[in-house]
Amino acid sequence: MDLKPREIIGRMESKFNIKVSYMKAWDARRKAIKVVFDSWEESYRTLNLFMDVVASAMPGTVYRIQSTKTIRFQRLF
Repeated sequence: MDLKPREIIGRMESKFNIKVSYMKAWDARRKAIKVVFDSWEESYRTLNLFMDVVASAMPGTVYRIQSTKTIRFQRLF
C-alpha cells in the first residue's frame, strides 16, 4: 500500500466528489493493509511456517528465528 492518506483523500474527491478527513483516510488505509496482508501479529506467527516451506523448496537454506518480549522484525537473509 503505497498510497498515503493525502493521496486517498485526493482520489476520493476527484473520483467520487466526497470529502474525507485525514483520520478516515488513515483508518481506511490501515484496514486495507490488514485485509491484504493480515495483521502484523499473524505475519509473525506464520513466519516460521513460511521459512520451513522456503527451506524445503531450497535445500541448503539455513535460518534462525529469535524472539524477544518486544516483537520487532530486524532482518531475514
